[in-house]
Amino acid sequence: MLSSSAVSLRAQETRGTIRGKALDTNGAVVPGASVKVTDVARSATVTLTTNDDGLFQAPYLVPGTYQVIVEVTGFKRYVQDGLLLQINETRDLDIVLEVGGTQETVTVTAETTVLNTADASLGQAVDQKRVSELPLVHGDPYSLIGLSPGVAHTGSQRLDRPFEPTHIVGYAVDGTRGNRSDLTIDGVPSTATANANEVIASYVPPTDIIQEFKVQTATFDAQFGNTEGGVTSISIKSGTNAFHGSVYYWAEPGTWAANDFFGNSRGQERPETKSGRFGGSINGPVRIPWLYNGTDKTFFLFGYEGIRDSRPRFDAGASAFVPTEALRNGDFSAYSSNITIYDPLTRASSGSGQFTAQPFAGNRIPESRISPVARAILGYYSLPKNSGLLGNIFDSTLTEVTDPYDNFTFRIDQNISENNRFFVRGSWYNRDSHYNDYLASEASGVNFRFISRQGVIDDVHTFNPTTVLNVRYGYNRFIRGQDQEIDARGFDLTQLGFPSYFNSYVGEDARRFPRFDFPANTVLGTGFGNEFRPIDTHSVAGTLNKVLEKHALKFGTELRIYREDSSFTSNDQTGQFIFDNTYTRQNSASGTDFNGLQAFASFLLGLPTTTQIVRRADYSEYSKTWGFFVQDDWRVNDRLTLNLGLRYEVETPLVERNNKSVSGFDFAYVQPTQTTAQTRYAALNDPALKAFVPQLNVTGGLLFAGQDTGRGLYETPKNTFLPRAGFAYQWGDRTVIRGGFGLFAGFLGQRRGDVSQPGYTRTTVGVLTTNANNAPLPFSLSTPFSNTTILEPVGSSLGRQTGLGGGISFFNQNPQVSKQARFQIGFQHELPGGVVAEAVYVGNRGYDIEITRNINALPNTYLNTDNSRTAAMNSNNTFLTAQVANPFRGLAEFQGTGLFNSTIARSQLLRPFPAFGDINTSNNDGKSWYHAGQFRVEKRFSQGYTVQGSYTWSKWIQATEYLNAADPEPTRMISDQDVRHRISMSAMYSLPFGKGRAFLTDANGLMNAFVGGWQIQGVTQLQSGFPIVFANDAFYSGSEVSIPSDARTTGQWFNTAAFTSVLNASATNATPVNHLRTL
Repeated sequence: MLSSSAVSLRAQETRGTIRGKALDTNGAVVPGASVKVTDVARSATVTLTTNDDGLFQAPYLVPGTYQVIVEVTGFKRYVQDGLLLQINETRDLDIVLEVGGTQETVTVTAETTVLNTADASLGQAVDQKRVSELPLVHGDPYSLIGLSPGVAHTGSQRLDRPFEPTHIVGYAVDGTRGNRSDLTIDGVPSTATANANEVIASYVPPTDIIQEFKVQTATFDAQFGNTEGGVTSISIKSGTNAFHGSVYYWAEPGTWAANDFFGNSRGQERPETKSGRFGGSINGPVRIPWLYNGTDKTFFLFGYEGIRDSRPRFDAGASAFVPTEALRNGDFSAYSSNITIYDPLTRASSGSGQFTAQPFAGNRIPESRISPVARAILGYYSLPKNSGLLGNIFDSTLTEVTDPYDNFTFRIDQNISENNRFFVRGSWYNRDSHYNDYLASEASGVNFRFISRQGVIDDVHTFNPTTVLNVRYGYNRFIRGQDQEIDARGFDLTQLGFPSYFNSYVGEDARRFPRFDFPANTVLGTGFGNEFRPIDTHSVAGTLNKVLEKHALKFGTELRIYREDSSFTSNDQTGQFIFDNTYTRQNSASGTDFNGLQAFASFLLGLPTTTQIVRRADYSEYSKTWGFFVQDDWRVNDRLTLNLGLRYEVETPLVERNNKSVSGFDFAYVQPTQTTAQTRYAALNDPALKAFVPQLNVTGGLLFAGQDTGRGLYETPKNTFLPRAGFAYQWGDRTVIRGGFGLFAGFLGQRRGDVSQPGYTRTTVGVLTTNANNAPLPFSLSTPFSNTTILEPVGSSLGRQTGLGGGISFFNQNPQVSKQARFQIGFQHELPGGVVAEAVYVGNRGYDIEITRNINALPNTYLNTDNSRTAAMNSNNTFLTAQVANPFRGLAEFQGTGLFNSTIARSQLLRPFPAFGDINTSNNDGKSWYHAGQFRVEKRFSQGYTVQGSYTWSKWIQATEYLNAADPEPTRMISDQDVRHRISMSAMYSLPFGKGRAFLTDANGLMNAFVGGWQIQGVTQLQSGFPIVFANDAFYSGSEVSIPSDARTTGQWFNTAAFTSVLNASATNATPVNHLRTL
């Protein structure tokens, strides 16, 4: 006999609920019946009583197999066995009691096929069997997110191991950007932050200890919060009355691994690699001989996983190169047909602020002109493996090594009584990796460390059959540490030929091998953002469940506290030297470099375009977020269930514990330098400029937390009410129509972004000198920062003079919370063979999305809007970039910045706030539109197999970037994370061989060990490519971009002739715009 059942998928809470309705054979409700719900594996029983409407509900049940017994005088005893409850699932039962005595028993068997008749939630649940047995690469459980319709992977395909916490959870969900979804383990948040608005996994459990996994792309339960997108929930196994254990080893021999596609295309051999993953777990009752027997009461789980891994990184080998022997000696003659090297000492004025240089004879830099410092630095560069420019790095230097990675979990569950149970869990891992040693010396190489700690305490108390309280506390600590290898720490700069005074600029603890930057990484740079960043999260939550007649009510609250502390030893603190072709091209209109050769020539000459040294501050920041909700799941009748809820969220602003941060901007403040600057500007003989700016106004200044404003860096809104509504209507026995609407909110506190610390962090830019023809030149590597005062941190002491002459940023003082309005309608239908098919339309309208705004952009009035490269446009660029006498020259407030020099570009004086560079803040003008058709089929495991598949067809539009920085509105365009088509499939099939199977059914012992238990398993995920994003050095001419599909090659996939390069000296506000889809 089969019972009628259905399921619902709930948010954030990882345990499930069994609820039902008791009826007699005439369809009348049966009140007052005793209901016992028993966890078969742990013998834990919850006793309930049906209410006046015949309803009962048992919440907070650990996923697993349950037995339900219903007894009432005058009816036969009802027993339902084998009821499988999954993660976040609400299982609905319609129990029909037959007239008779309680000594008579009617036993039914639960169905494996269930329709969701309880709500309109969308997602994909993955049971323990599939979690542990599907072939997940490197054992990453979060790769299961990709099985759900409505998601698109946005992380790196290469960074797919469990210790890559950003990329493995990089999934966009129904029009919400990647890394914006919440992650929970055992109901508590398991997140940290990497960058602004970017959620990462603070802890990743091994698949061997996971009970069930669930990704929820949509839910209309008001309990769901702290996310713009979905929620991914993991339930950790708990012990049972029987002991269970496992041991495993997974290996990927390097000889079995395929080469990278692009490595093959450029003839790069795959380096020697290997990967091994090993571990095991044990769980059961806690038994201490002669002291304690925890059967039915106390259970434990212990799990361990280790990974030892080395693998290649192909991302640097494509365009980057180490210089050949000829190039090291200044001989560029082999490339004379491609590029000419010009002597910066011969630069002479050609009028209008332009300078023209003469080439080096034979395209060779004389030996005497090569900087001794550059020669010493080259001693730290490995030799090339061949004479070419591209792909000439020795493959062995491209290997990333992780050793060790060790992951532990320990959990205790305690059934205190039938009315009270709790569990406690601790999990931790350490990762230690070494990579980017491209130069095979202390000049390169990174030691990357992740340290993760997580703790959970959870208690469930049943006051009476209709009232249940759950309280829990969670703690996460995630430490991100990065530094250069040991030999680069405390580096003696005189080893490179730098003068001894350079050593004194940086304390030994922070001193590293300096940073050298080249364009587009064509010659390998040595930039490292070293940091030590602990991130702590505390969460406290309480939820009260109450059944009143046909209403299952929930009231709850959750507090989350986020804190981050950061300290830095980045090597730009030792000194950063940026090289391009500014001084080795013919003039400023000469066009682009060829594979960075002119930039490398500048390096050999010891002439960096920009030299700077950073004094970087540490910080300690925190914020809090509160959520309150009420939810009513109203079972209107046997066919219709309504889900009605309201959530209220409020987040405190970000606070720097020591007030070491900027808060806002004083637009009206008049700088004390205005009088001097106006006098000098009045004396400037430039009628064309003064036609636009008759008088120079020097206004604006930064405001500091705790000094000019409150401790909070901005005000946060207090009106974030988030209504939710959904329904599920059962149309016949095999079809359910479901739909809903819900409003969801983003982040404003610590997860939104970090503090801003000008004054506490200060950058000194080396001043320029001139050659014999009075053309500007930088000071050479031999005399770094000579005649330059190193700017030391001054905190907030400069007040509104802080940051003069440079780029600054401040916080929007009245930000809104970004909103996602989600809506959907669809149906589920049960097909023959136990297969459930689902088709849904999903829409998402984003508004109040926070976007970056440069309020000091060159106004559009001065920009050429012609769609082609014209003489007028070139003339306009020349006008804007031409140098004029600088009204801020020599003023102490601008010392150490580019505005301290004697000349200045006209475009700088046309800015709204000419005393500053870019001034970035944010507004909430962003919008997005998402529409999708989503389809899913699934058959749960029975009859020896399970299969699941999904398909999503979607379009995602956004307006979150300004085509020109001064535009009044962001540009509407296809989203850079738009994925038009996505297919996912998974399957498991138990081969019919061995004892009890169709073939060799009598096999036993050794024979069965060999032929029985074999499976065929597979997981496949396919998605369209993202739109191509063109950088702002590509000028679109308006020509046709696409080329015929049969003419495409890996070297040319689109019409490159449709673009021309923006001149290096051109003034442009353009930001990246998507032009072409990859598929």
